[in-house]
Amino acid sequence: MSRFPILKIVLTHLTGRKRQTLVSMLGVTFGITVFIFQAGVITGLQDFFIEKTIDSTAHIHIYRDTNLKSDPLLNDLYTGDDTWVSVSNIRSKDQLPKLKRGMQIVDILEEYPEVSGVSPGLSTQAIFKLGIADVSGIINGVNIRRENRLFSLEEDLTAGSIIRMETVPNGVIMGSGLAESLGAELNDNLSVVSPGGITLQMKVVGILETGLRELDNSRAYSSIRNAQKLMSVTGNYITDINLKLHDIDRAGVLADEFQKRFGYTAEDWKEVNEGIFSVFRIQNIVTYLVIISILLVSGFGIFNVLSMMIYEKMNDIAILKSIGYSDKDVRNIFLLEALFIGFAGGLVGLVTGFIISWVTSVIPANIEGFVTSEYLTINFDPAFYLLAFAFGLVATAIAGYLPALKASKIDPIEIIRTQ
Repeated sequence: MSRFPILKIVLTHLTGRKRQTLVSMLGVTFGITVFIFQAGVITGLQDFFIEKTIDSTAHIHIYRDTNLKSDPLLNDLYTGDDTWVSVSNIRSKDQLPKLKRGMQIVDILEEYPEVSGVSPGLSTQAIFKLGIADVSGIINGVNIRRENRLFSLEEDLTAGSIIRMETVPNGVIMGSGLAESLGAELNDNLSVVSPGGITLQMKVVGILETGLRELDNSRAYSSIRNAQKLMSVTGNYITDINLKLHDIDRAGVLADEFQKRFGYTAEDWKEVNEGIFSVFRIQNIVTYLVIISILLVSGFGIFNVLSMMIYEKMNDIAILKSIGYSDKDVRNIFLLEALFIGFAGGLVGLVTGFIISWVTSVIPANIEGFVTSEYLTINFDPAFYLLAFAFGLVATAIAGYLPALKASKIDPIEIIRTQ
């Protein structure tokens, strides 16, 4: 049978029931719009966080974990399988977080071809005091040039400059949240007190805003020498080594290698943020379940519309079969109607999804949570649009196939007898 009469019949059916056709199309449109918008918002926020995390934190962080308990020394003396060693009331000795041969390790790490940059440093808790205000935070003693090369600190500065850390004695760069809590501004003089009670007068030479709330609210930078003064330690004392890699996907493998080679804890960026990534995975599952539910509801709507249409078009189906239309032709008529609804509703859904996403991305949202951002970051990945459109077509095809199959099996003789 020629396709043109079939297409004409399809259009006649759809335009003859405009309200039901429109409702079915709107169901598909709504499902695809929600799919594009929700997937764009969720993945956009996640990508923004991951990008900020990769830019603002080390791909690998090497440090001494002072919470790890070592085995009793008696185990080294009695190694036989038939010997039991029992030591009661074990007390771990106080261990400093110092990395022994830290600068030698830095030199070795710089020779690795996978490593793009290394920055040694030390960090300690501190109380920042300005006037009557005092706020606790973490002060990182760093070589500011190395640190800037790794984390592009200068790009995140909202006031001051990186160079002033080297030109101003006792200069400190503060996170924006920490400075705001303290009421500190550029060029303010403040006191920094270490846990050991050592106080250092410092001048604010820069304010930094990375967009990562936890870091901005707690972190400050000083020179390595000033941090060592606060901790009352010698000039070769470092506690942390931060690394950037050319390929971040190699972070896990290299972290294991460095931990075995140097004997210190080495964490890659995925391990450090595992808790947040677990939340993201659950979030993605919930998002896609909601979207699939919406499209399934749309599919049931199409199923109902086509079923009602078949019930009302019994006589038409009988006549079509009587004049030579095959079961396949009748099935294709109703299947094409479902696909037309899915195709048209899907196209409109793509357009509305894009428009709503774009409008949302330019409206100031002032987000404050894991990350801080003035605007909502939307992911406009074309793959979402293709996936949403394909999923909408598949859902409508499945919803339309069963009624179409039922229509193809209608016996015209039985219909005519019952009239």
